Amino acid sequence: MFKKPYQTKAQSALRVSACRHLVQETKDTYPQTADQTPGPMPGKLQSAKFVSHVGDKGEIIYSESNEPLWFRAEVPGASSSLLVPTVYTLWQFPALLPVLWTWAPVVEKLIGGADLMVPGLVVPEHGLPDLKRGQLVAICCPGSLAAQAVGVLTVDTREIQRVAGAKGKAVLVAHTYRDHLWEAGSKAELPEIPLGAGSAEAAVPAEPADETPALEALRLEEDSSGPQSHPAPTVTAAEMDALLLTTLKQVMATVLDQRHATPLLPLGASTLYSTYMLANAPARGAELDIKKSSYKKLAKFLKAAEKQGLLGLKDIRGEPHVKSLNWQHAELSGYQPYAVKLAAPAAKPASVPQSGPAPAARISVTELLKPPQALRPLFDLVCGEPATGYFTRQQARGVLESYIKQQALVDPQAPRNVRLDHHLCDGLLTKAEYSKLSVYPRDQLQARLQEKMTLYTQLDIPGRAPTTRIGRPPTVDVVCEKKMGNKVVTRALGLEAYGVDPAAVAKELRVACASSTSVDPVPGKKTVAVLVQGHQVKALARLLEKQHGLPADLIKVTDKSGKAKK
Repeated sequence: MFKKPYQTKAQSALRVSACRHLVQETKDTYPQTADQTPGPMPGKLQSAKFVSHVGDKGEIIYSESNEPLWFRAEVPGASSSLLVPTVYTLWQFPALLPVLWTWAPVVEKLIGGADLMVPGLVVPEHGLPDLKRGQLVAICCPGSLAAQAVGVLTVDTREIQRVAGAKGKAVLVAHTYRDHLWEAGSKAELPEIPLGAGSAEAAVPAEPADETPALEALRLEEDSSGPQSHPAPTVTAAEMDALLLTTLKQVMATVLDQRHATPLLPLGASTLYSTYMLANAPARGAELDIKKSSYKKLAKFLKAAEKQGLLGLKDIRGEPHVKSLNWQHAELSGYQPYAVKLAAPAAKPASVPQSGPAPAARISVTELLKPPQALRPLFDLVCGEPATGYFTRQQARGVLESYIKQQALVDPQAPRNVRLDHHLCDGLLTKAEYSKLSVYPRDQLQARLQEKMTLYTQLDIPGRAPTTRIGRPPTVDVVCEKKMGNKVVTRALGLEAYGVDPAAVAKELRVACASSTSVDPVPGKKTVAVLVQGHQVKALARLLEKQHGLPADLIKVTDKSGKAKK
C-alpha cells in the first residue's frame, strides 16, 4: 500500500474525545496491551487523510513527534476497514500481533512490493500458530521480534500445514520497514528485539546449528564458495517400492480424499505423481524416485496398485489415467496419515544484476462457472451441500460425470449416450425438448451444462485481494489513430481496472519510445487515458505485458492510423 509515494492532506490535532475513542478501540482490538503503561495509543495524537498510489483511501495517525503510529484503511485481504499498527508501534509493542517468520532475502522482496508466498514461510518445529484468514499478522526474521512487515492472511494456517508443497500467497502485505510510510517518520533503523520480549502469539523457530545448503543460498551470503552437497542415502528397490505405496496411500487419505478427488477424476498418471505424490512423500529417508524402484516406470507401479485394488486405470489417448480410487480398501481403513512438513526454500544460483526494471508479477485470470437455480438440485446431490459457490470448467465437468455415475444413467445399449432424468431435463433442456428427448450424447450434455451456467471471472492482481465479477474480464484498449492531419498518437484506456498506475506507464513510455507522453481524462468517464506520440502500439502492448503483468489476451489493440507498425 505504501511501496510508492502516497498523497496526504495536512495534519490536524485529534480532539480529546477522539483520542479516548482510539485508546479504547486499541484496548478492545488488542486486549493483551490493555494493562501496559504507556499504551500503544498515546494521549496527544495527530491525524491526516491519505490516498495511496492505487487509489486506496485511509487515515494515518501520528504521535506528537510526527511519528506514524497507526493507519486505518481497507487493507487488501480484509473484509472491512482495519486499524493497523506501523512498524514503529510494533517495535515498541512486539506482542500486538501474532508473528509469522521468513528469511531476510524474502523480506527484501516484500520491501520491493511483493506479497509473502507460502514457500517463503519458515515453519517452527511445533508448526505454525493457529490463525484464520483475514487476520492481521506481523512478519519477522528468525532471531528477532522486530517486525519488518504487516499484512493480512489469505488462508488459514491449518490449510497451509495440511497440504505439503502448498503454493500461492500466504500474506497480502500492507506496510513494510523502509517503505514510504516508514520514511514519513523518524526513519529509525531496525532494532534488535530479543525473542523473550513481550509474548508474541507464535512459536519461535529454532536457529539450526548446521544450516542446509538451500538456506545458505537463500541468505545470499557474500562468500562465493558454493554449499557442500551431502550424499543422498542409498535405498534398495524393495524399500523404494514400499515408499511409493506408502506415499500413494498418504495421498488418498489426505489431499485426494473422496471429497476433493471426485471432481478431478480421471486424473493423469504424470499429474498424480508430480503434483501429489512427490509433494507428500515422507520427510525422512530417501527422495521419492520411480526409477530407483523395481517398477522403473510409473505405469507399471500404477498397474500393480490396480491389482491390489487401490485404484482403477484407463488409457486416454495413449496415457494411463486414474479413473477411480478405492477409499474403502482394507489397507486404508486403519491408515494413519503422517505429518508432512513444508519443504525449505530451494537453493537458487546467484543471478547477475540486470539493468532495467524487473518483470512484474503476472495478473491471473480464471474463468469460473456458477450453476443457475434450475441446476442447483443436481449440484447439491453431488457436492453433498448447497452449491452456492463457483466451479472451474473441469470441476463442473466432474460434477456432471459423478451425477451420471451415481444415478446409473449411462445407456447400456449406447454407452456414449446418457438417459435423461428429471434433474437433467429441468436444468439442461428447453420446453420443446422436454417431451421429445429421453437420451442425449454425453459430450453434448457437457457442452450444454457449461452453456447453461453463468460465467464469472476471478482476477488475481498482485497486491490486491482476488475479486470475482460476472462476465468476461474488462480489456485494456490500445488505440492508434490520426489526429490533426497526419499526426499519429497511441493511447491506452482502462488501466485502473488492473491496478496499473497511468502516470507510471506514461513515464516508462517516455523513456522507452523517446516520445512525449501525457495522462488525460476521458470525457464522460471516470477514467484517464495514457497518450504517447507516434505509432507505438507494439511498444505499449509489450510494456503492459512484461512490466505490468497484463496477459496478452486482455490487451485489445485497434490500429486506425493505416501506418506500418513499429
